[in-house]
Amino acid sequence: MLALLTSAASAFSIQRPPPPCVAPRCASARAEGPPPLVPPLTDAIWDMSPPVRVEGDSLRTWDIGTETTERVQVSLRSQGRPLEASVELWHTPSYKPIKFKVECEDGNESPVHVILETPKHPKTIAVFNTESQDFPFEASVAPTGLGVAYDSLADSQPDVVQGGKVTSYIFGPEVESIQVLLKTDKRNMKAIIEIIQGPNDDNQTFELEATEGCDTPFYTVIQTPGEANTLRIINENTVEFPFAAYVLPYTYDTNSGSEPEVVMGSL
Repeated sequence: MLALLTSAASAFSIQRPPPPCVAPRCASARAEGPPPLVPPLTDAIWDMSPPVRVEGDSLRTWDIGTETTERVQVSLRSQGRPLEASVELWHTPSYKPIKFKVECEDGNESPVHVILETPKHPKTIAVFNTESQDFPFEASVAPTGLGVAYDSLADSQPDVVQGGKVTSYIFGPEVESIQVLLKTDKRNMKAIIEIIQGPNDDNQTFELEATEGCDTPFYTVIQTPGEANTLRIINENTVEFPFAAYVLPYTYDTNSGSEPEVVMGSL
């Protein structure tokens, strides 16, 4: 999904200076083919598409009127309050090829940045605020000149997450953000992605469904500042429906004196 925003965009950070480095696997430009994921998903989205306030227990929609738009960035943030939302891609009132729910404890420290493929037309992005009226948030949806995320990750080896399997990834405190791409062949996909900072402490959770994880894969960058984190991916389908998971550090602190550390295992 992504050869992301224009070269003028700043590095992906929320109300702080740009991270000093981007994971080398993503930062190295290739001589041929589509550009890599640098510059990454950024707050430039808020300038390209002024944020819309979404009150609690309400719905806002964005009509993607241009048929040639192949993908959009969806970004959500709050003013330091919990954020809970449901996001859907509509092609017709009855056909929703991908949808996801997201919950996070602090929508300012951990804003939501997702890329959705929009291969068919007509297309509408629907954003529901599923919290009470005391918890509004801001949302922006825009085509930001993106390429395909898989093209930038094609040199990486994915993990195959079988149906019913739980796979975990442990990142050191030097990792400031993590990129996750889930995709399948011509099969449906049901998954949960969790960032855990302690026992039963879900800092951010995605629950997603896609009719075909090939045409509509799921890509996100998740902020993980300051602490060791565990990212857990659960395949909620049966064993006949595996998917490929690409999980890599996205930005990290070079002042930590160490390369980003990733430990992968199955639970």
